[in-house]
Amino acid sequence: MQWTVANIQKHADMAADLAVVDYNIENMEPPILYVEEAIRKSSFFEVPSFIQPKQVGDFSKGMGEANHKILSAEACRGS
Repeated sequence: MQWTVANIQKHADMAADLAVVDYNIENMEPPILYVEEAIRKSSFFEVPSFIQPKQVGDFSKGMGEANHKILSAEACRGS
């Protein structure tokens, strides 16, 4: 981590350019690139409560009363 304090942006940029970052990747696992892989590895993170939408109504009741039913679905995101 680096903290840069400067009186003007130009000086801050110059100081940031001088920073040297060294990563130790010896014990790191390979990155998880797909949702399916994250599910297989149970790799999840908690979504902060202020980001989650508030629940309105009864989801199960609404789905039960819906005219159209979603029998199955799949969502894929390429990287």
